Amino acid sequence: MLSRNAFTRLVRGAAGIFAMTAVATMLVGCESPRECGPNASCAAKFLPTEVTSTLDEIVRKQMDAGLIPGALVAVRDPDRGAYTKAYGVADLVSGRPMDVGDHVRIASVTKTFTATAVLMAADEGKLSLDDPLEKYVLGVPNGHIITVRDLLGMRGGVWDLGEDPGYLAQLVSKEPGNWLDGDRVSLLAAHPEKARQPRTNTAYSNSEYFLLGLVLEKVTGKPVPEVLDAVATAHGLSETSYPTDATVPAPASRGYSYFDTTATDVTARNMPAVFGAAGSMVSTIGDLVAYAPLLAGGDLLKPETSQTRQQFTEGAFAGEHFEYALGLQRFGPWLGDTGSVPGYTTHVAYLPDRRISVAVAVNQNTHPPGLMSLSASSIWGAIVRQLYPESFPGNGPKPTTPPPPVPYPADLTAQLARTLDPSIPADQKTLRSMGEAKDPELLTRLASVWAEHPSTVQVDKVTEFDGEAMLATSTLTYDGGKRPIIIPFAARNNAWVLTTHWVCRNLTAAGKTSPACA
Repeated sequence: MLSRNAFTRLVRGAAGIFAMTAVATMLVGCESPRECGPNASCAAKFLPTEVTSTLDEIVRKQMDAGLIPGALVAVRDPDRGAYTKAYGVADLVSGRPMDVGDHVRIASVTKTFTATAVLMAADEGKLSLDDPLEKYVLGVPNGHIITVRDLLGMRGGVWDLGEDPGYLAQLVSKEPGNWLDGDRVSLLAAHPEKARQPRTNTAYSNSEYFLLGLVLEKVTGKPVPEVLDAVATAHGLSETSYPTDATVPAPASRGYSYFDTTATDVTARNMPAVFGAAGSMVSTIGDLVAYAPLLAGGDLLKPETSQTRQQFTEGAFAGEHFEYALGLQRFGPWLGDTGSVPGYTTHVAYLPDRRISVAVAVNQNTHPPGLMSLSASSIWGAIVRQLYPESFPGNGPKPTTPPPPVPYPADLTAQLARTLDPSIPADQKTLRSMGEAKDPELLTRLASVWAEHPSTVQVDKVTEFDGEAMLATSTLTYDGGKRPIIIPFAARNNAWVLTTHWVCRNLTAAGKTSPACA
């Protein structure tokens, strides 16, 4: 969660010139058997052409609306067939197309490897999941009562360093500071007031997995890159590794973020010192889709340990609900994980009862995610909803009424200006929001937040999705600076309304709340 001051810092930057829409929709097809990844058995059958054409449209529209240079998609379905494809460009400078063999940063999917390594160490008797953290790492507040199990399940109450201004600068600043590996524990030790009591709730914290990396080094006597590389090798993932510096193995996709209206290459931003065992690994789309069933099935673990791993609890991250076990997320019936670091997002998951794997990676990620909301997860969700609608979390029947007309960008710009004007009462605003039934003053709260940081929004293009959703790809102008922003809408009662999720993200970023955001 970003504080109000963090949000203020985030929306200040130099002006630039945007020129990426054309390359964002370039397409490179890759569907031959050799591209199925480590599990070659997937090559026997491909998804039908009519299905892949629909998936192509889904991916291209999301990329175009989200200003995403390149994407990688893989599906493994034992009944319907396989699909692997690369879209767009891997390098905006050279124009090199994305390729299915490209390595990308997998961000927090790294946590699944870290958790597996810890659980393997428990199986081997090198540690107990009930060991206190201070047995391995000294100086962490509550380290005498936080257990290894707590850290694995995001229930240790350890302060997430994402709230520290110095650490946050590595994510949101065009010129980051000099973050050092040893800064993590020293910061935690210096702020005992930030710690919460362990086992009181589940809260996403990268700090807990930083610490698990130190635990692994203590019990194995090896550096964490070597430990996690060994896990990837044991899984048979030859293209998955933990780089010891800022490089990505070739061939590599560059990663991009927006600090102004020009996409900035942040590939080298992701030093191991910044993310550690919480998010430093790299992989390919072939390895990721092959990894999904191994992760969900507890490969490398004793059966009882695999069962323990899948003891899920419910928690929140940046105001959003999530279900987390021991280094494993659940999305309805799907098991897997997601990840985001500057320049990259990933989403990999497995549907156990049908033995289906779906993996997506993209090479654009900008912090905070509320500005540029499209990611690997949004593409993953759109693909799963199309192919396996009965499994999609929260998926309901499609509306039978005609969709509302798609507004012209200029008209929507005017409507947004009126809606974000704090001088206009909530009942007189042009646009509505989904959450107003719970909070009639929701839009008034939103407008007050925007008034604290005077800015204007110009809608550049509008993209409609199946008559149910619409995205306004826009330019945010503030204090002489500019950067892109994606504003999502949903169809309700023959009108396009702001999503509660987007409105609440704005409020949360400014340290505000609403009954609609509970």
